[in-house]
Amino acid sequence: MFNKNLFAKKLQNLEPYKVDTGRYTARLDANESFISLPKEVREKMNEAVESFDFNRYPDPDATLLKEAFCSYYGLKCENVGVGNGSDEIINLIMNCFLDYGSTVMTFSPDFSMYAFYATLAGMKNISCPKREDFSIDFDLAYRTVKKNDVKLVIFSNPCNPTGRIERKEDIKRLVQMCPDTIFVVDEAYMDFASIKDSESFLNETENYSNLFVLKTLSKALGAASLRLGFIVGDKTVADIFSAVKSPYNVNGISQKFGEILLTEKAFLDECTRKLTQSVKFMREEIIKKGIADPYETYTNFVFYTDKDAAKKQEYLRQNGVLIRKFGIGGGALRITAGNDEENELVISLLTNRIRN
Repeated sequence: MFNKNLFAKKLQNLEPYKVDTGRYTARLDANESFISLPKEVREKMNEAVESFDFNRYPDPDATLLKEAFCSYYGLKCENVGVGNGSDEIINLIMNCFLDYGSTVMTFSPDFSMYAFYATLAGMKNISCPKREDFSIDFDLAYRTVKKNDVKLVIFSNPCNPTGRIERKEDIKRLVQMCPDTIFVVDEAYMDFASIKDSESFLNETENYSNLFVLKTLSKALGAASLRLGFIVGDKTVADIFSAVKSPYNVNGISQKFGEILLTEKAFLDECTRKLTQSVKFMREEIIKKGIADPYETYTNFVFYTDKDAAKKQEYLRQNGVLIRKFGIGGGALRITAGNDEENELVISLLTNRIRN
């Protein structure tokens, strides 16, 4: 008989992150880009593969990828670290930036993996509830940090899964009031926000020793398969990250492909524009058809509460469309914006579900 006592208690009831790998007409569940790379970019990648040294370890510092990323966003390379997706970075933050047993604060609702990695690292995780409209109550957040001696606060902005965005001034006030607490702002979806230049901390991390930003190529830049994430802070944060990560954490092919992709600024800007148009269309159609009243979104997905969320998710699944369901507010749905055909399909199915 299997002996659970052989392993750490935190593993005994651990459930793996479940991903539906079935075949669907439209996969609108993971907030991926629907735009494929053009032939010219693929040809550059194919040429890179032809001369690639597969027998050598990759650059441990991902130098050329980091330079391309910094050029794209206007950053200093000394302030940036590169990870095998944002997940690796979050995991390392929880395991290495804090003392064992420290208190980590997340918000509810927010990206579930923050709390998962905190718990796995042996941290005490507390959740600060958001307001009824899913906005952060910063006064409550401040009181919670002080009362519980919180060492790290992590949240997504714009938020996954609600699509809301918090104002920089509110975040800045909390960061300044809690100088002994680390703040991690995950800006995975900030590229979609029309007000990103005024609300992002990406170009201001040098001003705050206790704040850093996470970025990814998986959303607006459409390279989820490469698993590339970035941590942006002051030089001290980047140096610490470099010290705690494994020496060859990002594989060479992902580094090279990411480098090539980040030089295609015109293409990437057009992708972001198309994705933003797609989500705008989907939200407006959902409202116009009387399906629901989704929250305003600063991401590439729409989110709305629905007491019949489970039934509607299953109805869509049976008809070839995969979306995400959450137990938030009595039930909620999150639908990634797709191409024209995918959007029309999901709107048509949801409309038929209401009528029938």
